[in-house]
Amino acid sequence: MLLERGDRFLYLPLFGTINTNGQREAFHVYSMKQAIEEGFILDVLQNYTTYKTFYQINKEIEEDPKMQTASAKRQIARFVELHETNIAQRIEVIVEHFRTTVMTELGGQAKAMVITASRQAAVKYCQAFADYCEKKGYKNIRALVAFSGKVKLPDNDTEYTEPGINGIPEDQLTKEFDKDDYQVLLIANKYQTGFDQPKLCAMYIMKKLKGVNAVQTLSRLNRICPPFEKKTFILDFVNSYEDIVGAFAPYYTTTLLSNSVTPTAIYDLEAQIDAYAIIDPDDVDKVNEILYKEKVQSSDKKKINFCLDKSQKLIEHYSIEKQREIVVDLRHFVRFYEFMIQVSSFEDTELHKKYNYIILLLSHINIKHPGPGFNLDGKIRATQFMQKKQDEHTKSDIVAKPVVKLPSAETFGLTPAKEERLSEIIAAINARTGKSYDSDVAVKAMLQIRDILMKSDKLKASAKNNTVKDFEFSYFDDIDDALIEGLEQNQDFFSLLLNDEEIKREVLGIFTEEIYNSLKKTVEE
Repeated sequence: MLLERGDRFLYLPLFGTINTNGQREAFHVYSMKQAIEEGFILDVLQNYTTYKTFYQINKEIEEDPKMQTASAKRQIARFVELHETNIAQRIEVIVEHFRTTVMTELGGQAKAMVITASRQAAVKYCQAFADYCEKKGYKNIRALVAFSGKVKLPDNDTEYTEPGINGIPEDQLTKEFDKDDYQVLLIANKYQTGFDQPKLCAMYIMKKLKGVNAVQTLSRLNRICPPFEKKTFILDFVNSYEDIVGAFAPYYTTTLLSNSVTPTAIYDLEAQIDAYAIIDPDDVDKVNEILYKEKVQSSDKKKINFCLDKSQKLIEHYSIEKQREIVVDLRHFVRFYEFMIQVSSFEDTELHKKYNYIILLLSHINIKHPGPGFNLDGKIRATQFMQKKQDEHTKSDIVAKPVVKLPSAETFGLTPAKEERLSEIIAAINARTGKSYDSDVAVKAMLQIRDILMKSDKLKASAKNNTVKDFEFSYFDDIDDALIEGLEQNQDFFSLLLNDEEIKREVLGIFTEEIYNSLKKTVEE
């Protein structure tokens, strides 16, 4: 069983045994490598082919407006991703590869999965798939599409749904896909985890995949399918083979925990927050009394909001830069406290009450920021698309990287509780915008964006030479580039972040100090 990043950090401190080198490790491991060697699962990184998309962007208007570079990059990336020529070329590669290489596997029962970058992309790829097969007269290849909720295309008012396109109820999709009537499943943020279909032999990837999400997605192919000698095939139009191999490395053999954690820093954080004088201890007590009531009335909610309003007004007495610093410290406190109470017997009633108050406060406060720039819709044109095969890998060359470090006050990943907190923020965004972003998908996407930011040379230099307060400016300057790079992971949600500074900072501010301290430690080592 592959554990999520937070689970690894949680279970090893609690249940891991200390080896002769002082590292914590699982008392028993059945590794991915061993399972592959013994034939229980397949190595999905063999028969891995990468493609690269080439194109030219031209301006369709005479004027030459000035605009934010990141905003322009974002709009161009979205435009190219949904461009009909780009999609048509990729569909031709996919269908012909499936027909000539995959379709005869498993006695003619082989199936494939297409990983698209967004719900809009899933709809357009599904339409292009049907059009291409009809044009070629391929009556023995049919596809289903999988995505959540409703979606409209950029120049089309039609509202598309999964059941509406497929003509079958959503809860019947996996059962129908198992039948011989369907060979291909096009997905957008569904069935990338927990989907068990042994007949899957091929995967076509149009979406950036990072870390554990890459491992879980590609592992949909690793099921054996007796009595057949199953082979797997992957065509990747977005990711590099080296990045995918790097994502698998920590899970290939075993995981060793090389450090430990102490509660000391949590009290330092509390002292720092108290120094801002933004939280009245009496308000903390009042709010907690209400929270633990058997039934909370509307009048109680007003009392809570009154206390939170007081704290927000006190925060607003500071400059915008200082307000950001306060929010970072509040989030840092929440993150570390949640980790501590899960991996240890740490207990402090008064501190927990303050934690409850800060959780509510973080949802309540609002720091204003400037909006986006010039709109490129209808003002650019893409031409000369070409899908060019880059590399073919017939054997995987994974080198295990088993040693991980336990998160500390300075460097740690999201705990399950923190993921829940991020889910709450996403739920609040849904309520505010009238959208229905899947919180599980968004949480994983945010973790992948964090991984992208961790690779930034610019941020490494900033962390090396600046305090966390000064680093924050570089961090938010670079976030748009990271979101553009990861746009294909969850295009709808990332587009919202890119177009709304307030929501973007609320969601991605969670990672500021973690990334700063991790990068600073890396450059110092």
